[in-house]
Amino acid sequence: MKLFFAFCYTDEEMNYYEELFKKIDSLFLDEKYQEVQSLIDDELNVAYVPRDVEERLRYFQSMVKEKTSIRPNLDDEQIEAYLFMDENHQLLAVDELEKRNLRDYYALCDRYLQSGSFRNAKVLLIDSLIRQEINKEYLYYDNESRFHFNPSELKPIEETDGFISAMNDLREIYLKEPSKLLMSQDLLFKECMLALPHNLNTDEGKRLAVKISRFIDDAFHADK
Repeated sequence: MKLFFAFCYTDEEMNYYEELFKKIDSLFLDEKYQEVQSLIDDELNVAYVPRDVEERLRYFQSMVKEKTSIRPNLDDEQIEAYLFMDENHQLLAVDELEKRNLRDYYALCDRYLQSGSFRNAKVLLIDSLIRQEINKEYLYYDNESRFHFNPSELKPIEETDGFISAMNDLREIYLKEPSKLLMSQDLLFKECMLALPHNLNTDEGKRLAVKISRFIDDAFHADK
């Protein structure tokens, strides 16, 4: 995971935040989440924290919370039951399925993807099917539309032409604004995820980059 830091500071402040986030990044990669949380708490407790620095700290704080949350180990019956319950239960079931060999759950996954269930959970499952290169045809239902797809014929999001094209454009747009660049990458990945089982092409990626950059610039302008 590459870390970006704020840039509109004195040299002393710049060096401080650069080293701080490098340390947080390193600790996070080593899964030392308690130490990351301690550093974040120390920084957030000071009298003044620059807005973009606080945003990055809050971002890491949410990641620590996600990584340290206790998630139950589910058996097959619980997985099936959870998939057809509320949104939180669906996410737990999909998270558990991600750890399994999805070739053994074809019928269940196909039935779930055809259901009118939580879209965010269903696209996460599709992403897992793609990464496991499952060579079977599934039927995905979304908003009264149906799509047949074979996960083995699709690419992981970060390898698609649309994502690569959009990311290149966003790097050019935010070459000197690393906080916006990281935010744009997060939004891009989420938009590409929600497009599944469709992989965005180059032209779609370029249009999405424009849409994301306008959204971010408008959001930052509204804060001023």
